[in-house]
Amino acid sequence: MEYSLASELPTNKTATCKSLPTSDLHSPAELEALNARIAANADQWLADNAPKTRTKAPRKPKSERGRKRKVIENPFYGFIGCTTYWGRYPVFALDIIEGIARLDWHDRTIGIGGKSMPLSVRNLVVILESLPVVTNEGVEDLLQLRERHARRYVKAIELIVPRMMESRPRSLINEMDGIESELKACEWDDGDDLCKPSAEELAKLHHDLRTLTEFKTAEEYEAEYPTHPALANVLALPVRHEQQNRHQHPKKLDVLKMLTQGVAVKAIERDTGVSAKTIRKWRDEMKTVRDELQVA
Repeated sequence: MEYSLASELPTNKTATCKSLPTSDLHSPAELEALNARIAANADQWLADNAPKTRTKAPRKPKSERGRKRKVIENPFYGFIGCTTYWGRYPVFALDIIEGIARLDWHDRTIGIGGKSMPLSVRNLVVILESLPVVTNEGVEDLLQLRERHARRYVKAIELIVPRMMESRPRSLINEMDGIESELKACEWDDGDDLCKPSAEELAKLHHDLRTLTEFKTAEEYEAEYPTHPALANVLALPVRHEQQNRHQHPKKLDVLKMLTQGVAVKAIERDTGVSAKTIRKWRDEMKTVRDELQVA
């Protein structure tokens, strides 16, 4: 194969430009037209294939005429949820919630072109956890649903609440009524093969576990070894800590005083207007501080 010599190659720009074909190049006007056509095709593709964000239409003001809106009081608000003892999915009510969620809420014929769609169990328990009063507007805003679909959840809550009230365990009934649980003495569980101790053995055990006051009385021992002085300030510590915070609740000190006096949570809620959930949180914080001081 023969190659041309380097001396025979074009060395100036004029010769190079003349050797290139110019008939295939687009003019500036053609390039602008091509760019506009590609941009229009891209915009049309995005309009057809890009995910569409659903925007909620503004809610129309309710008219005073017609049927009044449904309002359901939620007695389980503050008693079930992620931060409570019973959790978001309470065991005693899970069968009720799941059964009502599986009803045919959409009224669709099973077969070709239709199927029965259950409601979301999670959405139902979130409503019970989050809304003290269940309304159609509240469910719409909480779950970002349309009015017709939110109405199904409101109807489901209306069916769930009375059945949950009937299946409540005794401890939850007392908690919702503001009744503090009473401490019961431990009873002897004769569930093994060990012999039950006699009265003499129990008396000797109580004697061995007695307070050692052979040399001094209990009052003299208390005077010699006083209680940790920080225990007297068990209420002042959480309050003093909250005073450093600009968002301190104005009723917290009153609530803590009433808790130390043995007032029930429901009674404090009625007197102060503070929710029972917040009162229990402050009560747990106060107990934690007291336990830490006793250990110290």
